[in-house]
Amino acid sequence: MSVKRHTRTCTVVLGLAVFLAVVCSAVVSAEATCSYRTQRVQCGDLACDKTTSVCIKCRTNDDCYPAAMRCDGASGKCKVSSFTSRLGWGTVLAMIGGCIVCSIGVIAGVGGGGILVPMFCGFLSIPMQSAVGLSQSTICGQSTLNMYISVQQKYPDRSWDRPLINYQYLSLLLPLGLFGTLVGGILSKLCPDVLRLVLLFVLLSGVLYRTVQKMRAQYEKDKEMREVTVEAGDTNASPSVPKEYGSSGETAKKEAADAPNASPSAREVPAASPTSEVSQTVLERAPQPQYPRQELMMNFVCFFVLLAFNILRTWTSCGGALYWMCVLVPLLLLATAFYFNREKLRHIAESDPTKLSFTWNQNTSINFPMVAVIAGAAAAMLGIGGGLVLGFVLYEVGLVPQEASVTGGMATFFIAFSAALQLLVTGSLVVDYGLVFFVVGLFATGLGQFVFMKYIKEHGLSYLIIAALATIVGGSLVVLGGYGIYNAVDSVRENGDVMAFGRLCAKAK
Repeated sequence: MSVKRHTRTCTVVLGLAVFLAVVCSAVVSAEATCSYRTQRVQCGDLACDKTTSVCIKCRTNDDCYPAAMRCDGASGKCKVSSFTSRLGWGTVLAMIGGCIVCSIGVIAGVGGGGILVPMFCGFLSIPMQSAVGLSQSTICGQSTLNMYISVQQKYPDRSWDRPLINYQYLSLLLPLGLFGTLVGGILSKLCPDVLRLVLLFVLLSGVLYRTVQKMRAQYEKDKEMREVTVEAGDTNASPSVPKEYGSSGETAKKEAADAPNASPSAREVPAASPTSEVSQTVLERAPQPQYPRQELMMNFVCFFVLLAFNILRTWTSCGGALYWMCVLVPLLLLATAFYFNREKLRHIAESDPTKLSFTWNQNTSINFPMVAVIAGAAAAMLGIGGGLVLGFVLYEVGLVPQEASVTGGMATFFIAFSAALQLLVTGSLVVDYGLVFFVVGLFATGLGQFVFMKYIKEHGLSYLIIAALATIVGGSLVVLGGYGIYNAVDSVRENGDVMAFGRLCAKAK
């Protein structure tokens, strides 16, 4: 245990060191020169003078880069052109591509931002920060309709009356996920675009490896279930319910008890005959409300607290004491919310583990939820919805594919909206573009839920839910790799600094 604790401590210290290093690099480069190709990172909304290589207020559209940017003469800032002025084949292709990606992503409960961000940069000729905001807007539309559908669904095992969304585990993930969006929002102003792409590539490589392993295991389970159904000759049996959903719940309980770090209470339940009192306890687990008020209220409180401080921060002097107070106070509140939720679940695990909807151990209660910080930071920095990272974590916890999909989708809903609104209040999300692609996300969810997911449920192909996650992750790696190489080569050819750090508070000379 001491080795694990030491490893976690080192990981936290390393993460803080990286964060401080990036901030210090940005501070040191505050007076450094800029370049035309990297002015969005180095100068924010300002332009870079081609002669003196310093940040200035723009004078003409030619001062702004990339192509979709225009100069606002009144403020001297470069802004993204309106949707109607840029309407063309590139916009149409971006809308079609966004619809396809999100319709596949909704099956796995993810947004697909790893594909959307570079695709929007290429098709729409917008800077990466704007593409991140547009990606989050699309994912918001996708997750809104997805959540409306998901919150009404029941857990497939009829012996336990509870919602399909695992609200208990979501209460551990969400505060830390929102914590990550705040940290990622600051880092997004500082990190070079190439570094963003490298970080996302490394992150998704690890996620893809674990996802493929889970997909293969689920495929074998689905195959075994279909063979059992055929041998039994029961043509009316639904193959969409995996065998771990068995009415007695014995298989799931055995897997929980055999877990290496399972709580003692999970192992103390004996295997009894169907007529024993213990068996009846397993069969008649306490029902959970379809809309648990406490968990939902806590989720929305965390969301609105973060939103309020993000809005307040825009009215403060950048880099001042009040500015940093608006960063540190919500971080402390979100950390407190996580601690409160964890203590509540720990009490349930110790007093009556049959009321807990996941196996309680060190990994599921601390290690895996910490990944939500990475998911939230990646959402704000890289444009993914959060579910792309959390998806494989939910499978590791032991949630079945449909449950993991909708729980990841709920986390994506809150994280994506938090990141999108944060970008909106800072001016990085263009309203008309955002509304159009929000509708694209809504349409994609309808296609994914009522066509693709319906087919999966009817034919008992649960492994395709995990395959959808693997497709999004793998596609993200391919698109990111191609775009990253092109962007780096093109920038170097134009004498741009691909590793130029941004500035937290850019000012004109």
